[in-house]
Amino acid sequence: MVDAVTSSHHTTARLATTVPLLALAPGTTAVLRQVLDHQSRAVLRSLGLTDGARFRICRLGDPCIIQVRSTRIGLSKVVAQSIYVAVTGRDLQ
Repeated sequence: MVDAVTSSHHTTARLATTVPLLALAPGTTAVLRQVLDHQSRAVLRSLGLTDGARFRICRLGDPCIIQVRSTRIGLSKVVAQSIYVAVTGRDLQ
């Protein structure tokens, strides 16, 4: 019985995939996994968007607005396209 629970838990963990930030709907909560734009990485970290940071998508477009803790950050579409996340709330578009 314990194996079934453990097996189920591991299956759920494997289903958490990394997706582009712009593939999500406003209101979605996500966790930062990767920033492909190396030039933006340091600036994003200084704004609180660190590896594993949880944030909510407020608006898509240009700018894409996300909320990290109690701060809202506007990201250009180019920067937003380079961000990959794991979804923690709501569904993909």
